[in-house]
Amino acid sequence: MFSRIIKTGKFVLSSGVRSNYDYDYSLLSDTMNEAYCSLLRQKLDTWQSKHGKFNVVVGCETEGIRIGYVLSKLIDIPFYVMPKKSTDFAGVNIPTYPADTHWLIVDDIVTTGTTFIRAVNFLDIEEKPESITYACMIKRKPENMDYSAVHGNQDKEQLHVRDERFDFIDKRLVFLYSE
Repeated sequence: MFSRIIKTGKFVLSSGVRSNYDYDYSLLSDTMNEAYCSLLRQKLDTWQSKHGKFNVVVGCETEGIRIGYVLSKLIDIPFYVMPKKSTDFAGVNIPTYPADTHWLIVDDIVTTGTTFIRAVNFLDIEEKPESITYACMIKRKPENMDYSAVHGNQDKEQLHVRDERFDFIDKRLVFLYSE
């Protein structure tokens, strides 16, 4: 799965992590994206039967927007965009939702979970099991990554300190494919 979008080479991901491969989800056609979203929705339906219905979908920029938008149509719930840069948050207009809202936060690929944490911080929602579910197409294995470039870089190093927030993501993550 996803063999069409994997690239080999020397990559430094936005988190500062090095990898000998990367995925370019944008290479998938809209039809392929919709097909994968249908498969992911099946997993999300099973998840919802155990953990409650979603009320809102938030797609993380860039490809999480594409996935989240399709999922919101399939599930028939409101959709919002989460920008990548915190400086763009001011332009995001997400209405206030009640505390018992169940948020579905979507991205294409999860390596560290930092994008999800940034979204939760911006949305200012309490991290409790009944309020947040994360979804992605591809879950990367940390043991396949080279974190050596991160160590000593104060801008990136704090992104990789494992704490209860990352553990919470791991327990609330629904993914289509795991390495």
